[in-house]
Amino acid sequence: MAVNYGTYYFDGINFSQATALYTDAALTTLAADGFYSQNGIVRQQLNGILLNSQPCSECSVPCGSGISANFSGNGHFNADVDLANSTGATVIYYYMGAQIPDGVLVTYNSVFYNRLTCKNNHNGQVIGEQNGTVVDYSGLNNQPGTATNPTFVGDRNNTQNPVGTFNNVTEYNYVDPVGYQALGTTRNFSVVNAQVGTAVGTGSPVFTQVIPKTVGSVTNCNVQIFAPLAGTVFRWQIFCPTALPSFQGSALQNTTSCAAGAATYYFVRNATGTTTPFTIDTNTTPEIGNFVFEDANGSTYVNDTALIKYIIVGGTTALGIRNGVVVSSGSCSGSPSLTSFNASISQTFNQICGPGATPAAADQTYYHSGSAALPIAGDTVFTTSAGTTALAAGYYYLSGGGGTNTYFEIQGNQGFVTDVTSCIPE
Repeated sequence: MAVNYGTYYFDGINFSQATALYTDAALTTLAADGFYSQNGIVRQQLNGILLNSQPCSECSVPCGSGISANFSGNGHFNADVDLANSTGATVIYYYMGAQIPDGVLVTYNSVFYNRLTCKNNHNGQVIGEQNGTVVDYSGLNNQPGTATNPTFVGDRNNTQNPVGTFNNVTEYNYVDPVGYQALGTTRNFSVVNAQVGTAVGTGSPVFTQVIPKTVGSVTNCNVQIFAPLAGTVFRWQIFCPTALPSFQGSALQNTTSCAAGAATYYFVRNATGTTTPFTIDTNTTPEIGNFVFEDANGSTYVNDTALIKYIIVGGTTALGIRNGVVVSSGSCSGSPSLTSFNASISQTFNQICGPGATPAAADQTYYHSGSAALPIAGDTVFTTSAGTTALAAGYYYLSGGGGTNTYFEIQGNQGFVTDVTSCIPE
């Protein structure tokens, strides 16, 4: 789309609240009637009066895009993203170059988001504030009262310190597909230690952020990059909202004691790379450094407190979670309390419920996490009394009589019982 840029002046504190647009700083000459845009907001001036603001959908970045920037100077970089009308978790990945940290602040539905993690966080990779304070995730001490401040991520380079007051920083707005365009305006901002969460290492890892999109009708998301230091290089990739991957585990507990359970949790994978598209991890259960959530949209972090707690996965692995991020992973201690029962080997549905079905005998001993004699939906089933090995996915015959066969079904690789029911073979 064609874009014409010019310098204008308005009589309010910002473009969204101004009443008129002028061509001179003295506000004596009204700008011509027409449509004007700044930072993704479009307003029509009619008869010398600015009408209500509206989002500029044609200027927005479509979700699924990868954005790159390389500027010799500094800047404040604004972009509006069209997330469409679906709901779910919007995942954004950022790479901030080899040396210079930049700030991240995302707004969706009038809520600000500025917490980020990265691959190997707590597993060889340290994230720290500018004064050296180690934090569980970038932006930990930038919450929640100061959540309207950006969190600076990237590489820790003591010669490139983002803490300070920065004046006359050039403002840019992203116009798709042209790229970031200078607005002819500047802004001032200050950065303090708590806003920094850079990686202590060589070069910037890819940082991960989750934005919960819970309202289908609110389709716009705003991504701001604050780059107060000259020579900024950054790349970011934003995905359309979708449900986060899930996993099953025990109820949250205070110790690493082995425990069974089939509570459902969600997590976001981290990524690697220096250019978009980044390489997304493929782990099916959380790793150290992953954010974990109570819901598929990423709205509520698991154990968002400073006291570590544990989820036992598969009856064997204790995930230590603190401030919503996995900070440790190891074997659980002891054995869970399990109930033994008999069922068949794994079969297909037709072998149990199909025409003339003759299921295999219920002569195998298994162990489930529930308190009843037989498993129910939501229990976890293991092949060992210590709960060390989850039962594989499949259909398992329990009993029969009167022309009816009873079975339970397991889906996935964590022994989670999704259904216990009876059928009448045809």
